Amino acid sequence: MTAIELSSYVGLTALSVLTINILHGMLLSIKYNPVRHWPHRHINTLQRHHWTGYATLVICTVLMTLSPRLPARLLAQSTPSIDVTSAAGAQLSAPSGGWRYAPDAGAVYQRGDLTWTIWGFAERAWGPHSPVVSADAWRRVRQGMELDFPRLTRYIRPVLVYEVDLTDNAFFRSGRASQVLENLYLAIQHPTDASSFRALVGENTHIISREDNLSSGNLPNINRSLILEEHGSVNSFGTQFGVEVFRQVTPRTSMALAAQDNRGSLNTTQPRYHVGNSLAAKVTTVALRDTVKHQQLTLGIGVDYTRAIVDRTFTLASAIGAEALGGSSATGNKVTIEGDVAFAWMAGSHAVSFDAEFLFSDFSHSLTDVRGGYAMLQSSLVDNARWGDINPFVRVDVVRLSREVAQGAADQRAVRVGVNYNLPSLDRHVNVHVEYAQNHVTGPTAIIPEARAFGEVRVALRVSASRYLRH
Repeated sequence: MTAIELSSYVGLTALSVLTINILHGMLLSIKYNPVRHWPHRHINTLQRHHWTGYATLVICTVLMTLSPRLPARLLAQSTPSIDVTSAAGAQLSAPSGGWRYAPDAGAVYQRGDLTWTIWGFAERAWGPHSPVVSADAWRRVRQGMELDFPRLTRYIRPVLVYEVDLTDNAFFRSGRASQVLENLYLAIQHPTDASSFRALVGENTHIISREDNLSSGNLPNINRSLILEEHGSVNSFGTQFGVEVFRQVTPRTSMALAAQDNRGSLNTTQPRYHVGNSLAAKVTTVALRDTVKHQQLTLGIGVDYTRAIVDRTFTLASAIGAEALGGSSATGNKVTIEGDVAFAWMAGSHAVSFDAEFLFSDFSHSLTDVRGGYAMLQSSLVDNARWGDINPFVRVDVVRLSREVAQGAADQRAVRVGVNYNLPSLDRHVNVHVEYAQNHVTGPTAIIPEARAFGEVRVALRVSASRYLRH
């Protein structure tokens, strides 16, 4: 048995025990009674949940310390098993062991075919007080990791991913332990290129929106688009629990499928795990890729069906402070259609990008429709060691919310301008963000209590273990 085979079995054991731990946690969250239901006998699920968690920690510790203690003969036998070809056609050699720092990833531990990547970022905002964002607040403090276990075959490896947020919940005051989790899932994927194939189960961001799947640490704006953020008021998109499959069907086209539960993920006060309550599909294709002219055009289209939305109000909110401006009941089954485009090119020596996305949702019971999207243009004005990386942007968001009983539609618009400034000599790890938004909303009083036009401003400082990437 080679060292990699031995570590693979240990990794699979850890993965299996963690899966059992998560399942016990689900049973505890819904107050499942094994005496009243199957198997109709007393089982201490809380104790099993604790012990499987402890066992996972012990097994992972053994996995981390196993390879350095193996005899040299076994380590030598491990080298040929890593002799595979990557998507680019280059042959991979056995990586060296130990810790290293990768500027675009974070802290990386590597031993044989096992890779452990740890990342994190923090964002602090300053500006006028709002009902959601205080005048001086930590908006996000997140830490995450990806543990790539040794491959099972030439085409598959198991992976464990989590990300925690230490600010956007009541975890430290009164919440459950799982409320700190933004993402937690187990996956099997291609050993060297996760974009070509990945299947996961657990809590992850919904597949439908391109902007929703941008890293929070690399967002070009304080918040995502109005239409996307406002869908959160009806528990749509964002983080959900379920199953997702990603597959590259051609060199330029990929497809994603998902069956999830929109009614409450692990980081909510009342999590639910009815996988299939939300069904979605997304196709993305690279329509143009010119490596000589440095141009790339990416197109995407998706559809989502979510059933049985009850007691929800679609709330219109301001672009930066998320101040509630109005809303309308949005219940029943929801059908959403999404389309997006991203075009990047070079204007002389300056990188330029254009992004746009459109969403339309129909709610069957309340007879409510909402449509809207955004368009954004950003460019690298300066990018050098002396002055840093200065990226100004301009963006327009529009939303139209209508309901038959309201006898009209509410129109919302926000024009957002600002700059992202990666400070010099810090290799894009420290970023200052300045943004101004001019909000405008009108409509019938049944949706909008009063027509308003007002401005918002916010300054944010972001510090990240991985470099800021322009989208």
